[in-house]
Amino acid sequence: MNDILDKSALESAEINSSIKNEALFKLIGWLVTLSLPLFLFFKLPQQVVDQSGSEGVIFLALIAGAVSMWVFRLTPNFVPSLLVTALSVILNLAPRDVVMAGFGSNVIFLVLGMFLFAAMISSSGLARRISLWLITSLPNNRFTQPFILFGLGVSLSTLIPSPLGRSAIMTPLALDLARLSSNPHRQATLQVSALQGGFLLCTVFLTGNPLNFVMLGFLDMQTQFYFQWGNWLQSTFIAGLVLLAFYLLWLLWRCRHEETVSSHEIERLKQEFKSLGGLDNKEKGAMVSMMILVGAILTMSFHHIELAWIALFIAMAVFLFDGLTVADMRSRVDWPTLLFIASIVSWGPMIQHLNLDLLVFEHLKWLGIYISNRPLEGILLLSLVVFGTRLFFPGAPTFVILMSVLISVSGSSALSPWVLGFCLLLLSESFIFSYQHGVAAQVGSALNDEKLLHKDMQKAFLTSNLWFCFARVVALCASLTYWTHQALI
Repeated sequence: MNDILDKSALESAEINSSIKNEALFKLIGWLVTLSLPLFLFFKLPQQVVDQSGSEGVIFLALIAGAVSMWVFRLTPNFVPSLLVTALSVILNLAPRDVVMAGFGSNVIFLVLGMFLFAAMISSSGLARRISLWLITSLPNNRFTQPFILFGLGVSLSTLIPSPLGRSAIMTPLALDLARLSSNPHRQATLQVSALQGGFLLCTVFLTGNPLNFVMLGFLDMQTQFYFQWGNWLQSTFIAGLVLLAFYLLWLLWRCRHEETVSSHEIERLKQEFKSLGGLDNKEKGAMVSMMILVGAILTMSFHHIELAWIALFIAMAVFLFDGLTVADMRSRVDWPTLLFIASIVSWGPMIQHLNLDLLVFEHLKWLGIYISNRPLEGILLLSLVVFGTRLFFPGAPTFVILMSVLISVSGSSALSPWVLGFCLLLLSESFIFSYQHGVAAQVGSALNDEKLLHKDMQKAFLTSNLWFCFARVVALCASLTYWTHQALI
């Protein structure tokens, strides 16, 4: 009896200590959030004021406050980004159409369409059917399920040119598989595999990321013509192999002590799978819609209709045939993530309007020259610059601004501008914290809604993100010799 009381008292003390630590962490966070913008407002160099005026100084101070709120997890991710948007309008930092540019972006409609597809797959029961089939049909070992999730994401990377769109499709399937396990460690392994499957190799395939096409737009017509799907994949082959090897190493380490699904549980799931019977009308509708979407993607070179409008049109057609309901749209579409993405996308036009990109250009001319003359050391320095910048700014503005700098100062070197662009692409798509990328924010929001964003999950995401950031740097360094043989260096 005394042992039970002592154990209960110990658990109570641990809970109280955890609450106190969390309260202290948030208190420090609020102090930093309130003081850092004021410090920057008064202490930023005069050169910033001369280049972008007081509006640029205020915008940088607002961003610093938003980043502090994200790092200390003081509010949901969309709150600081919307706060920056609202204050930018109130303080008249830029014209309203510039501040609100993200809310009219094609990206928002693409992600909305993909969310609706994901809602259709989940509400129809197709995601559950697929997850049961994966468990009951594939070999029952600790590596199969996460690797299959990763492989599905990579396969979608060759078809759907949006990491956010792929994540919207993959997340319901990963959640269904995670619910079949009560082990938090196993749940985290599955979620990281699904996330990295749709994200890690998105720059290896030309169609894996919209920024890949943006990068081609910086190059001359001859280079654009050469680096189409096949030559792009050939040039990124070594980088892709290195990234895949890093994932396999992570998977082997992560799964070394995880348990497989018990034979009793497998039998129960087989019975559940049998009880589902044949595909019902909703599941058939979901499959047909996906086939139409894939067909539209494969024929884009003929009809030239952007994917955002194709996805949204098909999703709206699903509503006409009762494939989705208004309740599904309310409960299954991740509206906070949509708001987060819309407000973050607006930062790029804001940076350009306030001439902050010119300020970056003046201070980073040396980097392009260094990369051109000493590629290995240049890549390491570029990694530090990009990772530091990505703590404050989204991936797309970071890429566009730095690409402008590197291209403009390295035109006469023997280094192919494509190599510069690809290095920057691979690095700028990396992230450590969830606020740094819409994909991570989307997955985190979905996990939080399902009460799966526990400490094991958060730790797994943080450590894996650091591991794959390191993998990207190694992949670029390992590709230098290969690019030399291809006459790109």
